[in-house]
Amino acid sequence: MKLSTIAAAAALATGVSAGPLAKRWFPIKPKVFVFSMFSSENVWTAPLGLTENITVPGLSPLYPNVTCDARGAVCHLTTGEGEINAAVTVASLVASPDFDLAHTYFFIAGIAGVNPFVGTLGSVGFARYAVQVALAYEIDYREVPSNWTTGYWLQGTSAPGQPTTDIYGTEVFELNTNLRDAVVGSFLANVTLNDTATAAAYRANYDYAPANAYPQIFYGDVATSDVYFAGALLAEAFGNITQLWTNNTGVYALTAQEDNASLEALLRGAKAGKLDLSRVILMRTASDLDRAPPNQTSLYSFEVADQGGFTPSIENILIAGLPIVEGILANWDTTYKAGVAPQADWLHNSDDLHTLTELRRRGAERKAMGKRAAAAKRALAA
Repeated sequence: MKLSTIAAAAALATGVSAGPLAKRWFPIKPKVFVFSMFSSENVWTAPLGLTENITVPGLSPLYPNVTCDARGAVCHLTTGEGEINAAVTVASLVASPDFDLAHTYFFIAGIAGVNPFVGTLGSVGFARYAVQVALAYEIDYREVPSNWTTGYWLQGTSAPGQPTTDIYGTEVFELNTNLRDAVVGSFLANVTLNDTATAAAYRANYDYAPANAYPQIFYGDVATSDVYFAGALLAEAFGNITQLWTNNTGVYALTAQEDNASLEALLRGAKAGKLDLSRVILMRTASDLDRAPPNQTSLYSFEVADQGGFTPSIENILIAGLPIVEGILANWDTTYKAGVAPQADWLHNSDDLHTLTELRRRGAERKAMGKRAAAAKRALAA
């Protein structure tokens, strides 16, 4: 039943029956909405006091409820793993009449693999771009031409390294870096991340930083792929694809399975006027290194070695994430209610179909047509 205890209490206090009329307390207007991808990433329930359950049709069968605090200021859901689960869950949230998301900040907070040239086990990365790297052609690497370095190349091209105009619209998203800089700079300056002895010992197998360094907060972009890949060859191929889709401004740092799907669902919500895409923060914590150290094979590093990164990556979701949620709430009236203006050209670059620019153009055209029609009507009346 979609009735929170706080709504029931409020209904009784005002003489309203705690039955169907209690729906008057909806829609919920969260200031922050946190997305996890699977159960271990949900570290939020107790710290944020998420005591209220709201069942939303269309969410994952494994995670059918949104949880919120008693004020409805903060909510959380778990998408389920993989692109399909994420897309359907987030689209279902956007379509739900139980939520007004017009001023909500969306905080995607999960674990990921990490590029050892950018981060290390336990590190916390904040993205500018999410790139759907596996949306490409592929042939087995054993069958590629002798002058190719990978079996992956972009659709609509004839070889690796070529840019494409064959666009689906979900390949790359750019986020609001001014918002990213604001929350990292304001709320995480004094944060110390967790580490483990096992992770530190595994990092010592690498002979370069930051792979062998203590975990830090860093900026780097997310590669989205349902395939859980590992090894230097695939990592380098997807790093090159990241650069192609971002005009050499992106840096492949993290690998996950859901982010482009979640962002596409949010984009469509923004296009429908239901939410503000400039209010998205994408944070991933590093649970494993995406390629082996010099003294190990890729298979051994991936399947056998205990990298020790899972525990600190889960812990650091909360260590880095909670100050952001609390900071947005504490500074709501002074800063975050009005929003943080994005960087120049963000509206055009937020997705590769330039959806929001086109939406604004059409809106301007409709407004101009309305003014012309009103002027014509006044002229006739005169």
